[in-house]
Amino acid sequence: MATLATFDEDVNFLKQHFQVDVLENREGAKIACVAALQGRTMTSNSSGSAVRSNGFISRKAVERGLVDPQLNMVGGEDRIWISPEGGQFSVFFDPDVEMSFANWRTPPCIDTESFELINSTDHSLTYHKRAAVTNMSGFIFDFELERRVELKNRADVEQNLSLTLPDDIELVCHESSNKITNAGSGPWVAETGLIGLWSICLNPPADDAVMMIPFQPGSTDDLGKIVTADYFGKLDDDRLAVSEELSLVFLRGDGNFRSKLGISFARACSPIGGWNPSSQTLTIVEFNLPKTAPDGYTNNLWEYQDEPFAGDVVNAYNDGPNDSGESMGGFFELESVSPALALKPGESFTHSPRMTHLAGSRESLNKIANEVFGATLAQIESALSALKK
Repeated sequence: MATLATFDEDVNFLKQHFQVDVLENREGAKIACVAALQGRTMTSNSSGSAVRSNGFISRKAVERGLVDPQLNMVGGEDRIWISPEGGQFSVFFDPDVEMSFANWRTPPCIDTESFELINSTDHSLTYHKRAAVTNMSGFIFDFELERRVELKNRADVEQNLSLTLPDDIELVCHESSNKITNAGSGPWVAETGLIGLWSICLNPPADDAVMMIPFQPGSTDDLGKIVTADYFGKLDDDRLAVSEELSLVFLRGDGNFRSKLGISFARACSPIGGWNPSSQTLTIVEFNLPKTAPDGYTNNLWEYQDEPFAGDVVNAYNDGPNDSGESMGGFFELESVSPALALKPGESFTHSPRMTHLAGSRESLNKIANEVFGATLAQIESALSALKK
C-alpha cells in the first residue's frame, strides 16, 4: 500500500479546493470537515506524537471536481447518506427506469450540494441543509438536515466504551448527530415509501486490514440468517469468515476486491470495527441502535422488493474493481443505517455514529479489542484463511 499522508498534508490539499473547518482538542486530536461536501468529516489525527491522517481521501476525485453525475467519491471518515439505494422506493433511481448502474445516481443533496455552517465552538461544528428527494415511486420527501460534528476527548471515550485506556494509547474520537426533520405538508408513510439516514465511514485499506462485525447469537429459526454477504457474489474464506464462537463476522479490508455484507435488525450490534495491523490502528464505530423498529429498515437491494422494510442495519464494504474493471479508489467502509422513518410534518429523528481510532502498543490494543469485541488481535488476524499462511 502507498504511504499514508499526514493530517497536515491532507488538510493543505483540501484547502486548495474547499473551505476546511479544523477542530483540535487539548489532547492534540484533530478533525477536518468540509461544508461544501455536506459537512462530512474528511479525516482526523490522533493525540500524542501521531501525525498520520486517518481518513480516506481520493485526491483524484477531489482534483477532478464535483462533475460526476452518478457519484463523486471524494472520501471522508464520516458522511451522511439517505437510504434506500434500491427497490421501488429507492431515492437513487428516477421513476420508471431500470435498476441498472447506468441509471443509478446519488441525490445531489448528499453528493454535490453544500451544507451551510450555522454554528461553531471550540469542539463542535453544526451544518444545515434544506432539500428534497424523489423516490422511484414518485413520492417527494421535503426535509431539513442538521449535522453537528463534535470532537470528543479521552474521558469521553472511556465513558462511552466503559473501559480504562492504557496510558500509551493515542486516540481521536468524533461523533456526528444527524437530525432529519419532515419539512413537508404531509406524513411519510410506508405505502409511498420511507427513507432512512445512512452513515458511511471510509478507511484507508491495507493488505492485512480486517473488519469485525459483531452479531447477536441465536438460532436461525429465531433470528434469521447471521449475515447477507452475496451482494456481489459468493465470497471465499480468505475474504469472509463467520465465527459463531466469537459472535463476529470478519471481512477483509484490502481495497482490492469488491465485497459487502449486511446484518439485520435481529442480529445487529453496536459497536462495529476494523483492525489494521500495518498501521497498528484499531477503529471502533458506535451508533444509536434502537430497541424496537416498528417501521423496519429500508431495503437497499437493487430489485423490486416483496419486503421493502426488511433491510440491513449494519453494512461493511470493501472496495475493488466493479464489473467494468473500475475501482472507486480502494478503501473499506463501516456503515450504519437508521430505522425507516415514518415522520409526521415537523417530526425529527437523529442518527449518531461515533468513530474512534486508537493507536499504541500491541499489548494495549489487544486488551481493548478483547474488551470491546471479545476477540484478541491474534484471533482477528487469523480469522481469514489467507492470513494464516
